[in-house]
Amino acid sequence: MEQVEILRRFIQRVQAMKSPDHNGEDNFARDFMRLRRLSTKYRTEKIYPTATGEKEENVKKNRYKDILPFDHSRVKLTLKTPSQDSDYINANFIKGVYGPKAYVATQGPLANTVIDFWRMIWEYNVVIIVMACREFEMGRVCITINI
Repeated sequence: MEQVEILRRFIQRVQAMKSPDHNGEDNFARDFMRLRRLSTKYRTEKIYPTATGEKEENVKKNRYKDILPFDHSRVKLTLKTPSQDSDYINANFIKGVYGPKAYVATQGPLANTVIDFWRMIWEYNVVIIVMACREFEMGRVCITINI
């Protein structure tokens, strides 16, 4: 399938999602709730293990306790400088048109993970960064990256 056709279908789907369902909710809200239920199911039933993110030394690198990278698709860092660096970052590869590692989904970096974040950007040659979250978290301004 040509990239133009993929984009055309995506735009059509987004436009269709704006329409309210029979309860008056838009389909974005419905999809979000479906994803939330799936996430809970995956976590409680251990369908996709998150053992690496649960390790004691990695817990402090997770912005949220309930959002951990799946072990089977997590991003592993290999560019290590100091001996205390590890291969862990709270990030997963996402399948795309061009393969199983077309995109990376990660949390916004914490003060103690900014270096890991930039190690990942460099190592995986990331050329576009999209921040899709609120600018405020728990009443505070989040770290933002302007490129």
